[in-house]
Amino acid sequence: MNSIWTVIKFTFLSRFRTKSFQVMSLILLILMSLLIHLPTIIKQFSSDEAMKIGVFGTQQAIVASKLEAFYTNQPNAEIQIVPLSDQGSVEANEAYGKQQIVDKKIKGYLEFTDGKQGGFPKLRYKSTGTLDSSPKGKLQTALQLIKTDMVLQGAGLPDTLKTDIQTPVSLETVQISTTDQAVTGKTESQMRLSYILVYILLFMLYMGAIGFGNLVATEITAEKSTRVMELLITSVSPLKQMFGKIIGICLLALSQIAVLIAVSVLNIQFSDASAIKDLNISWSDLEISLIVYFLIFYLLGFFIYATIFAAIGSLVSRTEDVGPAIMPVTYIIVAAFMIAIFGLNYPNAPFVVTMSFVPFFSPMIMFLRIGMSSPPFWQVALSIIIQLLSIGAMAWLAAKIYRTGVLMYGKRPTLKELRKAMRAYR
Repeated sequence: MNSIWTVIKFTFLSRFRTKSFQVMSLILLILMSLLIHLPTIIKQFSSDEAMKIGVFGTQQAIVASKLEAFYTNQPNAEIQIVPLSDQGSVEANEAYGKQQIVDKKIKGYLEFTDGKQGGFPKLRYKSTGTLDSSPKGKLQTALQLIKTDMVLQGAGLPDTLKTDIQTPVSLETVQISTTDQAVTGKTESQMRLSYILVYILLFMLYMGAIGFGNLVATEITAEKSTRVMELLITSVSPLKQMFGKIIGICLLALSQIAVLIAVSVLNIQFSDASAIKDLNISWSDLEISLIVYFLIFYLLGFFIYATIFAAIGSLVSRTEDVGPAIMPVTYIIVAAFMIAIFGLNYPNAPFVVTMSFVPFFSPMIMFLRIGMSSPPFWQVALSIIIQLLSIGAMAWLAAKIYRTGVLMYGKRPTLKELRKAMRAYR
């Protein structure tokens, strides 16, 4: 037992002290800090001045004036209506509007057409933007309210009744579970917070599986290529070496995650509170069980992939051959991540539910189901059991491949050669 702890300690400290790991960790910390403070940075460099939209209002003076009054009466309005004088023709108006945009007096302009739809004039919004959907959506909402107000006013309804009609309906989203009556529904704030956390944690699972799994294979291949493995075999059994390296690098990954979480929490404490408020989330809605499940599924995912990476690394004699050798496993991780991203919006889709029980996919997909829905506990437990059994089977197979592969040099052995060598080590 002392020998395996020696391997764990040596693997952890040797990699922790490398400049590449320290520099990469520092870069991740800087990127995480910038990402958290990004809303504040954008706010500091953004102008508080409202977006100026021109309106040619001669043909529809009533609508134009109501649109101007609508934004004038709004506190902190994002749009300011700028009346533009009619130039006598459509061509002249367009030339004038373009010149106003060139002179940076307006961002774009509205023009009325001769057609009507639903008793309201058709309009065009023209700007230099290619997909300038934000002002279009805001203008469309304002014009819809103006149209409703004009229709109600024409019907001769009292102001109190008009106010009641125009007041938005209150509709709150609550997620319920149809499989477990004891599970309380998630509020909209909890779902929004879960979405953000699940997305971040999925990305950490993805990067951890690829980055540190690759490190396991590279570590083994590097020792093998320098013939250090032949010396290690005499003092530590191959099985202890493999698991010692996997556990050591797993601890390295967890230490990096712990530092990232600690720095993120500190940055959030000192970040602009209004940015968090704009997301309509409350940290009191944070479910501790989600963090616990992340640790469980991170470890399960790491070990199931690390055992494969270790086996592949033992078969490769040169570090430059590690990348092509582990490419098929990398494709599986990428596929799991893509399915998980799809499942963020469809956590109860039959395909997503099925894939949450497949060993190589369940670490990410079952975790997202826990965060974005309320799967029955038996399904979560079954997924964990399947993964544990899969890790045991993969560890047994990887140990036999590792024991054989670490002392096989030259080209990668064929399956027939590997099977023959594995039988010799029984």
